[in-house]
Amino acid sequence: MKLSAVLLVFIALGCVPKGETPGVRLGGSFALAPNGFAFVQDVEVIQLEARGLMIPRVVNIWGVGMDNALYVWSDPGSGWSQRVAERPNDVRVRVGNDTYEVSATKVVDAAETKRVGEAFQAKYAESIQELYGRPMTEDDFELLYRLTSRD
Repeated sequence: MKLSAVLLVFIALGCVPKGETPGVRLGGSFALAPNGFAFVQDVEVIQLEARGLMIPRVVNIWGVGMDNALYVWSDPGSGWSQRVAERPNDVRVRVGNDTYEVSATKVVDAAETKRVGEAFQAKYAESIQELYGRPMTEDDFELLYRLTSRD
C-alpha cells in the first residue's frame, strides 16, 4: 500500500482510538478542572492521552472516579503507561465530550490500592469476570495511577 493511501486511511479514521486499538487524537472540548471525579462512576469508558516525544498515544480505558481523583490501571509494559511514567504532568483525559488536563501519580499505598481495586471490581464486575474468569483483587493492580486536576 502506498504511503499516501495509508495517510488517507489514518486521516479518515480521525486518529481516535477504536476499541482496544490506540489512536493519536483525543478530541473533545477543553474543560476547566472539575471539583472531583466522582461523576466518572457513571461512565463506562474514558479516553486517556499520554504524550510521547512527538506523537501522543490515546487509549480507551476503564476509570474509577472518586471525590478527589480519577484512577486508571495498566499492565506495566503498555505503551501508554510507559509514557505516563516518563511525563506524569503531561496527561489528559476525556470524559464524554470534556477534556481535562491531569497529573498522574503512581499509587504505592496498599490501603489506597485496596480501596480503588474494590471500586474497580464493583464498577466493572461483569466485564472483569468475562475477561479474567474471576474477581480482581488489589494484587492485580500492580500499576495503578491516581489522576488529579492540574491547576
